[in-house]
Amino acid sequence: MGTINKGIISRPLINMLILLEVNSMLLFNLSSLKMSFPMYSRAIVFFSITAFLLGGCVSQQKYNALLNARDNLELKATEYSVQLAQERTKAMSLQGKNQDLNRQLMQSNVDNQRVTRELDKLQKDETSLASEYQSLTLKYEDMRDYFDIVLNECDQDKIGVARRQRQLDQRADSIENAIVRLGGMESDLIERERTVKVWELKADNQSSLIEAVYQDVNQSLSSLVSEQFNINKTGDGVLIAIDEPILFEPGSVTITDYGAQALEQLAIALNAQENIQVRVVGHTDRNRIAKKAKYLTDNWDLSVLKAAAVARELTESKLDPRILTVAGRGEIDPMVSNETPEGRDKNKRTEIVVTPQQPGQANLHNSQNTN
Repeated sequence: MGTINKGIISRPLINMLILLEVNSMLLFNLSSLKMSFPMYSRAIVFFSITAFLLGGCVSQQKYNALLNARDNLELKATEYSVQLAQERTKAMSLQGKNQDLNRQLMQSNVDNQRVTRELDKLQKDETSLASEYQSLTLKYEDMRDYFDIVLNECDQDKIGVARRQRQLDQRADSIENAIVRLGGMESDLIERERTVKVWELKADNQSSLIEAVYQDVNQSLSSLVSEQFNINKTGDGVLIAIDEPILFEPGSVTITDYGAQALEQLAIALNAQENIQVRVVGHTDRNRIAKKAKYLTDNWDLSVLKAAAVARELTESKLDPRILTVAGRGEIDPMVSNETPEGRDKNKRTEIVVTPQQPGQANLHNSQNTN
């Protein structure tokens, strides 16, 4: 037909040619992937037809938008081609792994069949061994019964004599051991009886000493004995309990004049005794100390200070300080309930425990104090 004049070709015809070329390329790519992309195929045809029909009357902006859409479709087709290639690679890898697993499964089946055969053989061997063991057990029992019969028939008298001899020897050993034990028990019994007699003698002597001290002290202090000045016997010795109003000024640890006179008479009475120990114990009620000081924080301190004041007064009256012991019990050892004022007054007391000592005990205690 000759040369085509470019000025004669209209814009719609040019657009149509371009879109037909793009469409053919995309269709070729899709067919090479051996997959159908109906959505993108329909979109390409739609854009082609739309560009052809409207190419002569659309603006340059819409035309450019159609070209961009075409480029995007071509880019997506390329991306899907890459993804398809990757999926094919993964599928081939999975197929290889599947073949490996099938080979392993076949090998496991072979191993399982071999183990099953070995297990059957072991079970047969076990059955055979059990039968053989049972047969040997029966033979052993028969031989044992035969041996028992032979033993019973041979040398019955010798066996009986030997058995009886062993029994007699065992009885003789038992009797000898019993005699030895009885001898030891007799010695222990004699020693215990001796110890009991010694303790009984000491107890009797201690009771006599306590009674003598009680009589002397009670007689010497008969003028002082009252409801607030008691003298009693205990299992350990003589207990002299003096209520607080007799000994101390109210709210202090200072000895009253009457208390000093009473303690002087008590010291004279105690000095007349030999081999004694004197323990001075202070007691309080449960009321707390109203005014605390450096060395007076609670009833423990108060009870010890009052006991120490009494002991100090006794030593000033010439009582040997080596036989004195000071202690404080605070509020923990009341005589009566602390619920009433009378009871609290009764619990505030000083106890002087006089304990007679055996001569050996007294000498030992005095030597320890001297050292």
